[in-house]
Order: sequence, then C-alpha cells, then structure tokens
Amino acid sequence: MRKLSVILLLAVSPAAAQLAGGQAAPQAPAAQTGPVPAPPAVYASPAAPPAVSTAQPAAAPFISTAQPAAVPEVSISTAPPPRKWRDSAQLSYVKTSGNTRVSTLAAKNTYNYDWSKASLELEASGLGTQSAGVVTAEQYDSHEKVSRKLSGNDYAFEKGTWSKDRFSGVRDHYELALGLGRDLLHGAINKLFTELGGGWVIENRINSPDQSYGSYRAYARYTHDFSPTASFSQDLEYLGSFQSASDYRMNADTALVTTINSHFSFKASYVWKYVNSPADGFGRTDATTSMALIFNY
Repeated sequence: MRKLSVILLLAVSPAAAQLAGGQAAPQAPAAQTGPVPAPPAVYASPAAPPAVSTAQPAAAPFISTAQPAAVPEVSISTAPPPRKWRDSAQLSYVKTSGNTRVSTLAAKNTYNYDWSKASLELEASGLGTQSAGVVTAEQYDSHEKVSRKLSGNDYAFEKGTWSKDRFSGVRDHYELALGLGRDLLHGAINKLFTELGGGWVIENRINSPDQSYGSYRAYARYTHDFSPTASFSQDLEYLGSFQSASDYRMNADTALVTTINSHFSFKASYVWKYVNSPADGFGRTDATTSMALIFNY
C-alpha cells in the first residue's frame, strides 16, 4: 500500500506543480545505464597566417621633386668701376761735380680724361740746365688736346700749344690746330694712328722778326708692346708754313718704357727737333737724351 502511494505521488507531482501556476522544474536527464559514447573528435586547425592586407596604404603627402625656379643672379662686384681719368708724372735729375759742375732737372706731367665719345689730354713739361751756376738751357712746353670720335676709326681733334725756349731763340710760341685723325692699327700689340690738319702759328723770336702764318700739320704715332711690362713708341711730326715753303719744322720722339709695378715705370727717350729757318744766330737742331722715373696714378 505504501509503494502504491509513492508511485501515485510521483505521477501527479508535475501536473500538480503546473496547476499551481508555475512551470515544472526541469527534469534531470535520465541516468544512462549503458556505456557513455565518446564525444566526436575535435581537431584543432593550425593557426591561420596573419592576414595580408592588399589594400593600398594611405597616400603620403605629395612632395614635389621639381627644382624651384632659378632666382636671377645678382652680381655683387667689389671691384671699382674703371676710372675715366689717368695721370702720369715723370721726373729726371742729373748733377755732375768736380771739373764739370752741371745739373739738369726735367719734369713732365700728362693728364687724360675719357668720355664715351670724346677725350681730353693736358700736358706740361719743363727742363732747366745750369753749368757753374749759370743757366745754359731752359725749355717749357704745354698743350691741350680735345678729340671727338666720328664714324668707324675716324675722329676730329683740336689742339692748342704754348712753348718757350730762349736758348733756341724762341721767346714764346703759340699754335692752334684743327684736323682729322684715324686709327690705322688698334691691335693688342701694335697700334698706329695718324693726324692731318691745319691751323695758325704765332712765334715771338729773340733778335729776329716775329712770325705769324697759317700752317699745316702731319703727325703719326706707333707703339709696340714687347711684353706686358715693356713697350716701344715712336712719334713723328711735320709742321709746314703756307707763307714760306722753307719755313718748316720736324719733331721726333723715340722712347722705351719698362713697367716696374702698378705705379712706377722707367723711361728712356730721345727727342729730336729740327727748325729749317731758325732765329738769327741759332742752330737748326736740338736733341735731348733722358732717362726718367714715371709715376702712374
């Protein structure tokens, strides 16, 4: 009787619990009385390699490799511009003592100024000689010259001259000339130019009548550079008179110049002057040989 009551209680217990308003408690799985089947084998797959992304990386900021536009060069030169003027002064002095007491002093200065199409030349020189305290030679010369460039190698010029040489019978000599010139050679080594012109001459002479006449002039100058520091020059001048064919003069100047440095040079020269109709009592020819130190600046 007792066994029957227990069986009935177990049979009605789930339904009673459901009727009571709650869900039945989950039933425990029935105990398996047979052998427990083995769980299916689970094989671990090898670790997958890290994924390689094929996506393109983010674009880097654009960096231009193009060269920047060239900046115009600005030349900064520290060299001073070329001077438009130049000046050279030369001086020579000779003195002897003993049986012969002679002293000679000679000086010369030349100034040049260049414009784009014109040039100016000023020159002055003097020479004096004393023998035993007595003046035996005295010469003064000066001139100004203005040149104006024309077409090609031609130019026009104006020249005024004053000179004095009382030991040659000339108290004062004045000369004005106008003319044309031409550069015949203008190379790096050889240079040659010539001039032709006319003018007027006034000369006050010692112990002779004064002279005043129209004149004509031919002049040539040649220079040759032996080296950057040595040069040769030759000047020739012919001065004639429209009044008298026999009243002509000639001048020649031969010189060798050696450069010592940028400021100093040494010059040896021979100057020859000829007057075909000199003042009464004076000779036709005068010559001077000199050596001088030149200062250029």
